[in-house]
Amino acid sequence: MTEPQGTADRVVASALRCLVRTGLRAMTVDDVAADAGVSRATLYRAFPGGRDTILAAVVDAELARLLDVVRTATEGAPDLRGALVAGLRAAAAWLEGHEVLDRLMFDEPATLLTHLEFEQMDRTLAALTARVAPLLARFVDPVLAERVGEWTARIAVSYLLFPADDVDLCEPRDVGWLVDRYVVPGVAAAAAGAVREGETVSTKLS
Repeated sequence: MTEPQGTADRVVASALRCLVRTGLRAMTVDDVAADAGVSRATLYRAFPGGRDTILAAVVDAELARLLDVVRTATEGAPDLRGALVAGLRAAAAWLEGHEVLDRLMFDEPATLLTHLEFEQMDRTLAALTARVAPLLARFVDPVLAERVGEWTARIAVSYLLFPADDVDLCEPRDVGWLVDRYVVPGVAAAAAGAVREGETVSTKLS
């Protein structure tokens, strides 16, 4: 028997609340089930893998919410640079106000970083790139959009996890500097290299 979608949504919402209250290390399946008002059996029917499966669903749900924020921010951008600046600022503001991340970064930074190392970080970046690239495809070719999405995701993750005193991702000037310094030159070089190889690459940087 498959549990209705509403059960999965309730469990994910409860897991977020539990993460805020107890943190990542202390959160248990029993905590989530109690908060969601479901039995352990019901929870495990919706999430056969238990805690790890729930956490993966939480990440997927929050990535979807983040993408909605970025999509809204980039819709009116006239060019690639404008889209990148608007998207980075919107993502940074959303993440800065995220209760779970705020709790984990303050109380359990080592635990959070462990979940973002090696293969997990690669999976997170791949998921971000897959979601961001289509938003950039109206400015550059799809293949280049994937590269730009990955570069931008790596920059954002680096500065969000390890903030620099002189860079604020919520400030237009700072974000513009990052985009101009690290992304735009790469886009121009990639486009130029493709043209030399006989490919057709369209770019709309500004």
